[in-house]
Amino acid sequence: MRTTPQGRWLARLRGLAALGLACLAMAYVVRLGDDAPVAGAVGGAATTTAGSGGVGRASRMRLGWTSWADAEVVSLLVERLLERRLGLDVERVMADIGIQYEGVARGHLDLMLMAWLPETHRSYWNRVRTRVVDLGPIYTGRLGWVVPERIPAAQLGSIEDLRDPAVAARLGGRIQGIDPGSGLMQASERALEAYGLQGGLQLVPASGAAMTAVLERAMRSPDAWVVVTAWRPHWIFARHELRFLDDPRGVLGRRERIHAVARRGFDRDFPEVVDLLARFHLEQNELADLLLAARDSSPRLAVEAFLQAHPRRVAYWVNGQLEETTEAAQAGPDGPSSPSPPPR
Repeated sequence: MRTTPQGRWLARLRGLAALGLACLAMAYVVRLGDDAPVAGAVGGAATTTAGSGGVGRASRMRLGWTSWADAEVVSLLVERLLERRLGLDVERVMADIGIQYEGVARGHLDLMLMAWLPETHRSYWNRVRTRVVDLGPIYTGRLGWVVPERIPAAQLGSIEDLRDPAVAARLGGRIQGIDPGSGLMQASERALEAYGLQGGLQLVPASGAAMTAVLERAMRSPDAWVVVTAWRPHWIFARHELRFLDDPRGVLGRRERIHAVARRGFDRDFPEVVDLLARFHLEQNELADLLLAARDSSPRLAVEAFLQAHPRRVAYWVNGQLEETTEAAQAGPDGPSSPSPPPR
């Protein structure tokens, strides 16, 4: 078929347009190479920006957390450190704990900071352990049944003492629980059976807020006895004198370690975060104080105050060095926190 001059002119225009689109596409691909999600980060968990020498450096990450007091405060604390001291863009994503484990395993989340191991989250951990990276513990915790310290230990010092009908009567036949289905409530159900308490005591499911309300009401009455299912770290231990009942059969578990868990490849994309978390550690008592401050003001205000009060600790977490600061010098020779590396 013959081509008319008009047809040849239109063909040239189409060719130039195609060439222009190809150039734009190539430029976009080059730019996307710097900002594209990292391999394996399903859902675009982390993104990278160009670093020195053209080497990609991860700059944006997704940090999972669950609506628990300690999880909210610790995740806020880490978010502030990563954004202000490492220059990262951190998105905190709230999700149920089971969804968090699976989100990290699939790469939807880069990091979570609340893996209670080895017992409390054993079932979650066993499902994802080959698909995630354990970055180690950042603080310790404990689950159990808690009573006011004022209750004589000779009368109620162990879970076994709850078999005494007189003790059960003083408690109104109730043990105040938290969310049904939680790891602590599941363990508490097992404890009722293991210690033969089903006939004399009822485990009352509710919520964490309801548990603290029942405890607060009992603490206002000097003669009231109460047993609640609780855990450390929690602000109730900073506000009240409490103790765990002995658990000679170990049904409720021993001391737990709360680990940071990351998606595979996280150590390559965020090596500076891995180093920071290797040094990051909070003691139970100071975390309880921080949680109480968060309850009395707000989590954000409490975190800001904590960071300002512990400049040397922050410097150690970030770069492994104990930087001298005006605040640290004013705090005296010991500083506002221990200058030695925290125990792991």
